[in-house]
Amino acid sequence: MTATAPIPETQKQGYVYIIGAGPGDPELLTVKAERVLHDADVILYDDLVSLELVDQFSGLKIYTGKRKDCHHFEQEEINQEIVRHARQGKTVARLKGGDPFVFGRGGEEIDELRKNGIGYEIIPGITAAHGASAYTEIPLTMRKISSSVAFCTGHPVSKIQVPDADTLVYYMVASTVHDVLDAVAAKGRSGNTKVAVVQNATRYNQQIFTGTLDEFRARERAVYSPALLIIGDNINQFIAENWHSKKKKVLITGGEAKRYSSTEYIMVHFPCRQIEGADLSKVNDSLRQIETYGVLLFQNKFSVKYFFKLLFDYGRDVRHLAKSRIISTGRAATAELQKYGVIPDQSLEPEGCGDIVGMFREQGIAAESILIPGSNLIDEYLINGLQALGNRVTPLCVYKHGAQELEQSIDFDFIDEIYFASPSCVNNFSTMFGSIPERITVTCADQRTEEEYRKMFG
Repeated sequence: MTATAPIPETQKQGYVYIIGAGPGDPELLTVKAERVLHDADVILYDDLVSLELVDQFSGLKIYTGKRKDCHHFEQEEINQEIVRHARQGKTVARLKGGDPFVFGRGGEEIDELRKNGIGYEIIPGITAAHGASAYTEIPLTMRKISSSVAFCTGHPVSKIQVPDADTLVYYMVASTVHDVLDAVAAKGRSGNTKVAVVQNATRYNQQIFTGTLDEFRARERAVYSPALLIIGDNINQFIAENWHSKKKKVLITGGEAKRYSSTEYIMVHFPCRQIEGADLSKVNDSLRQIETYGVLLFQNKFSVKYFFKLLFDYGRDVRHLAKSRIISTGRAATAELQKYGVIPDQSLEPEGCGDIVGMFREQGIAAESILIPGSNLIDEYLINGLQALGNRVTPLCVYKHGAQELEQSIDFDFIDEIYFASPSCVNNFSTMFGSIPERITVTCADQRTEEEYRKMFG
């Protein structure tokens, strides 16, 4: 299905494609979407679009990551960015996880394009419910069991809907799964109704948790985004040994490896390239006066890792941080700090950027000079909130966002084998990750690659 809007003859406008990338597996991208992305001048992509997919295309890539309460771009800013590039005569691809018109806010974006007289098309994508259904062997409809299905969202909590359908599928439930289950129970569903939570649907690290409605309501298990909740008696006994879970997962670094059959393996492609780091002039300015910052805020393990690397390269160490209050958000950042012999003064567990500001307010952290090491993507929401408390806030780019994407994109708990295509892949992988879990098998493309692997990993 496509929709178009006329372009005024007097304007030399570009053209915009609103594209569904599918639920996670890069091979679920449609043929049309792939063709358009190869021709696009600019690609604006969301948080749930995998780097493995985006990395195939040559256009200017703009990350517009947007998760609950922690936005790099607000929706209005995304709309403006699309229009700005289109007005420059460029072909713009707006790449969204799943399908643009199923909880994808595609309607808001085409409204903006209509207002500005910019031509566009919609390229549909496989929505998460269909992907999760196929990759878990949970049929959304099944004769004599389920003749109706409803797609719902877990937000906002005050407006959770429980339609009268045999199968219910709830999107975006990472923080509201218990609220949804309570609403379903209150609507009269039996406590024995079957429930499944699918995390990272269609990806190599897909996980499935099953039980009954009553069992899930009693659990305290955390659910991590992206997560989909399926409720209904169509959930069957084949889930634990579904076709997807039986395949061996192989991490392919560099080029293709033809020795791996797609019927036996799931191949996870990883470019394993070096990525430019920080702006050293700005880093050096901050490190030169590091003792003047009253607060250092580390939001993830990457901000810790790259900050300390630059600190040591500058010829300083943890003794120069003695006058600063060190605050971490999340267990990963706290654990990474401890690798450098640092126990944070405060370790916060916020649900989003708004919580960080609230916690600073509760702690009375105001009129302070705050340094926030992080990526090149500045979180204006957080900075504005801290400045509203009277603080002087300095965001410091210590790594490019691509480095974080690369390192976060591999979950080694789900990898069975690593294939190194060249010595440079081994070297870059070693720099990025440092080690390989012992249980993972390693295969090298040739003798030179094997020698580099032995040298780097013993």
